[in-house]
Amino acid sequence: MPITHSKNRTLKCPSISTQRRLTLLRMGLIGGLCIISQPQQSIAADYAKANANILHTAPSTTKLQNTLWWQVAKRHQIDPYVLYAVALVESRKHGEQNHVTPWPWAINNAGKSFIPKNQQEAEVLLNRMLDEGKRNVDVGIMQVNLRWHGHRVAKPEHLLNPNTNLEIGARLLAEAIQSSPDNLALGVGRYYSWKNAPAAVEYGQQVIALADQIRTLI
Repeated sequence: MPITHSKNRTLKCPSISTQRRLTLLRMGLIGGLCIISQPQQSIAADYAKANANILHTAPSTTKLQNTLWWQVAKRHQIDPYVLYAVALVESRKHGEQNHVTPWPWAINNAGKSFIPKNQQEAEVLLNRMLDEGKRNVDVGIMQVNLRWHGHRVAKPEHLLNPNTNLEIGARLLAEAIQSSPDNLALGVGRYYSWKNAPAAVEYGQQVIALADQIRTLI
């Protein structure tokens, strides 16, 4: 199904141009990977534990192919690093010591971003927005738009399940990339904007560059 919406927010990809920022991104990525790879029922506790142990994690053993990111990406025939980079751009959360990680409970309404602390807080916020009649809401780790893709789940709050959200986001990203087989930047960028080609290309180029840097870390 074509992605017809355009995300109503300023395009700001994380800057990781220096070695210090690369190191901090790496630390955040380790925590981010643990978000998805843990059981849903213990996701909040395991995320906190993962971040507490980040400094004790051996970089050489932290590989993207050991995670659900890799499995989902391969199932949809897309680059796992591009998938992770899209999630990082879409739902990034800046934590302590400048860590940056995709956040499974991020919510954006008409360009205004919210980073709830946990799934319960995110559900309260999402339900309040829906009660107020707001539908242009991007939800979860892949910021799936409720107006255009809410039909893909039985209930809106199901988009706050990281596994469900990642699966839907990967499917949409795959469809976007397939729509432009000769221009990867445009294809990736259509995840951000289908109608605005220049904005799509800019987004795609930044995501691809970010993915290439992440590739050197994990």
